[in-house]
Amino acid sequence: MARRKKEEPPVDITLPITPMLDMSFQLLSFFILTFRPIPTEGQMSVALPKIDVSEQTQEINPLPKEDNKDEYTITLRASSGGELALMSLRGPAGESPEIRNVNDLKGQLDAITPPVGRGKAGVSITIEADNDLTYSRLIEVMDICRRAGYDSVNLMPTRKERP
Repeated sequence: MARRKKEEPPVDITLPITPMLDMSFQLLSFFILTFRPIPTEGQMSVALPKIDVSEQTQEINPLPKEDNKDEYTITLRASSGGELALMSLRGPAGESPEIRNVNDLKGQLDAITPPVGRGKAGVSITIEADNDLTYSRLIEVMDICRRAGYDSVNLMPTRKERP
């Protein structure tokens, strides 16, 4: 007959949890106390000049004539599906004729006469677009402006028309 080993009672394993919790809280407090957040990227402190309020008739000098740009605004209205429904071009001379598609817009942009001696760098174009407009259509209009040679292209939401 084979000998049988005596069955040993199961070993009771205990983990000392208190010292582990103690150490984790010490590490946590160390990292909290020594943390130094970096300043926000792009944050700049700007010191603006103070305006003397005591002067009643203070003149604000406009930009020199050579720094002024001819400003044109392209308004883009969206249909219910997010596609271009209506385009218009407004400039110093007033509203342009009806623009039916992006090719008409390209023709209108090419027809703009830039300021003498400054070329197309003297023209600023702002695109007012509806929030519902598909992003790809907005990029398409921006690309047309760039291909027409205008470097100053800005974006803004469509202004609410006042009743």
